[in-house]
Amino acid sequence: MIATILEKLTGKDDLERVAYKEDLGLLNDYLKTRRLFIPKRPMRFLDAATFTQEELMALIEEESKELGGDRFELWVLDVDGKKRLPAFSSQKKMQEFSGKMSTRLDKVFSLGCIEVLLADAIKDLDIDFVDLNLFSQKSWEIGVRRQP
Repeated sequence: MIATILEKLTGKDDLERVAYKEDLGLLNDYLKTRRLFIPKRPMRFLDAATFTQEELMALIEEESKELGGDRFELWVLDVDGKKRLPAFSSQKKMQEFSGKMSTRLDKVFSLGCIEVLLADAIKDLDIDFVDLNLFSQKSWEIGVRRQP
């Protein structure tokens, strides 16, 4: 209840309020307890111009059902030779990301996600950075170091 009121007053959710403090230790500690939304890699990227609206909606609906299955791959972006995992504090922030990616790629796609602790999501991934709330009004880049 208090978190909802604070979000309405400040425009920032709980995770953003912690991240805005620019205290990496505090953020890392918070991320040990706060689950994030991490997008699954879309199965298909469709060119909307090549389908009728009905065909496109049918394909997106079919893919949405497939996204609900057990098999998934997290969507790791390759940007300037660096592997980046987008992670979001809310589904709303992830939807903003989806819209901007769709525009940048000039493709439409179904986007599913998992809600998980960041440490669990990245433990077996080969990534360089986690991009928290990518394409939002404020986003954060978190470097990932691999333990030898």
